[in-house]
Amino acid sequence: MRKLIFITIVCTFLAAPALADWYGGRIYYYRINGYYSGNGGEFTLRSDGAPGLLLSNSAYDAKTRGKDGNTESFQTFCVETAEYVAQPMDIVVSTTFVNEATGKITGPGSHAILGSKPFGDNLDPRTAYLYTKFAQGTLAGYNYTAGAGRVASAGALQNAIWCIEGEGGANNAFVALANDALTVGGTTDEWVNKGIGDVRILNSWVIDHVGDETAAYKLQDQFYLVPVPGAVLLGILGLSLAGWKLRKFA
Repeated sequence: MRKLIFITIVCTFLAAPALADWYGGRIYYYRINGYYSGNGGEFTLRSDGAPGLLLSNSAYDAKTRGKDGNTESFQTFCVETAEYVAQPMDIVVSTTFVNEATGKITGPGSHAILGSKPFGDNLDPRTAYLYTKFAQGTLAGYNYTAGAGRVASAGALQNAIWCIEGEGGANNAFVALANDALTVGGTTDEWVNKGIGDVRILNSWVIDHVGDETAAYKLQDQFYLVPVPGAVLLGILGLSLAGWKLRKFA
């Protein structure tokens, strides 16, 4: 029996590069005083009932997880400005890159469905850099102490994300930091050629409407830092248990 389980796990990891989007569970977004700013992040993503959250927060630092006393929760930010939340929501982890002009899936990556673009919006590597550093508790200039300082930092980072993703926002110090990290010969150039790293977009829907790419069912998308490779197996198990068949663009 142990040998069979081991073989199954090995085969799962070998198959990882061919994986499609996977179901992340049914979740709620909360807002905690001292952590969020205006209509943007920080949001606290967590379970509240079956089937619950099927995402591990093991890639997150203590500064960015479990802030509501729930050990499985983690902090995240909005992708769009014109989509909203509705409790609870079903979420799908995007692992694909889309042709924003045609909607055709062209390879691995991560994209938000709908939003400000008709066929979806691919995750910008600069956003991936900022969210990775935030989640790991190492984002330069971010005040991680709950209170007015963290609220101000959350507002600035949310505006930087919206600016980079073409959703308005503000071109601020966090945008400059991301630009520098992706510039060869920059002050840090620590994100050159890293693409989107381990950040993925969580596409959210009104419950039981996963795959209905219409404004009536599509809700606010958020960011997630994937723990690799354990999350690959977790995602497969979650997809299998939920029994979802996700519709892709043609």
